[in-house]
Amino acid sequence: SGFTVLDIVVIILYFAVLFCISFYIYRTRSASSANFFLADRDSVWWAVGFSLFSSNIGTEHLVGLAGSGAATGIAVGVYEWTAAFEL
Repeated sequence: SGFTVLDIVVIILYFAVLFCISFYIYRTRSASSANFFLADRDSVWWAVGFSLFSSNIGTEHLVGLAGSGAATGIAVGVYEWTAAFEL
């Protein structure tokens, strides 16, 4: 159960495309750290919202929330859902 030639080709192609995209962005964007962290202040609100939501939700979060809900009741789930409305 090893890698086939197709697997290796797909991995190499993936990294080649990733390198090309990274090099293009490196050449066309400014090199300031403020532009890197703030995305040139050109992001739309829904993209920022989805980014915040997806960085908060993960497998460990969902499993932990289910375990807490099973141990203590529905109050934990309601508490977590209020965070979604607050964001």
